Amino acid sequence: MTRQEVTSNYILNMERERVSWGYTQPQMAKRMGISTSGYKKIVAGETSKIDLYAAYQLYKFTGKFIFELCGEQSTDLELFQSLRSLTPSQKAFVGGIIQFERDFQDKKTDAEEYISVIVPNGSLEDGMIWDSANVIKVNAAPYIRKFGQDLHCGVMVTSHNLQPVYHNGDILLISKRPPREGDTVIFVNRENGRAYLRKFRHGSPARLEPINEYGAAFEVDYGNAAEMDKWIKFGCVLTKMRQSDEK
Repeated sequence: MTRQEVTSNYILNMERERVSWGYTQPQMAKRMGISTSGYKKIVAGETSKIDLYAAYQLYKFTGKFIFELCGEQSTDLELFQSLRSLTPSQKAFVGGIIQFERDFQDKKTDAEEYISVIVPNGSLEDGMIWDSANVIKVNAAPYIRKFGQDLHCGVMVTSHNLQPVYHNGDILLISKRPPREGDTVIFVNRENGRAYLRKFRHGSPARLEPINEYGAAFEVDYGNAAEMDKWIKFGCVLTKMRQSDEK
């Protein structure tokens, strides 16, 4: 971004923060430690010089980092923004996973050839209560080379309930991309806490069909925001990895 773009984004976001906090411009100026006239000059574009201490004060009471206010976009920033909404216990859990990943990376020179695989505690089946899991590391170098950044993680099948499509011990390789016609998807219902492994069929609404022909299909209306808020789209299955594939 150019200097002008950075400045314009900062001023725009500064004013958005002021409105969201319900402050007048004099109140906002006081919180930032500058004069009201100085604040108004910034908003009017009469000066592009923003005091570093004022920027620091804006961060202190909004929690927004300066690069966010300047309009910076990155996957790292998106991840950090997601973390903000978690509870302290959830943040502690995520922090533990991050430490696990860092420790693994320090110990393995070929760490980039491994993926994290979620192993549910219980039988992985369509409609299971997915409330706890362990995480293991599995070498998936051929699949990483094939799918690149589309491959995000794996989920281990821990039962025979998904046969003949998936067998106990299979690892489902997961992507976070939007589902395509015929994809196997994992959706988690926020209301009942159940995870569903289903075949995705495009439509209005879309249909989620059982992958092994047992059970009833149900519909998800992507155009209905209230309905979609009931679902967490965990990801799409790129392919399966059999235990023999690791040898």
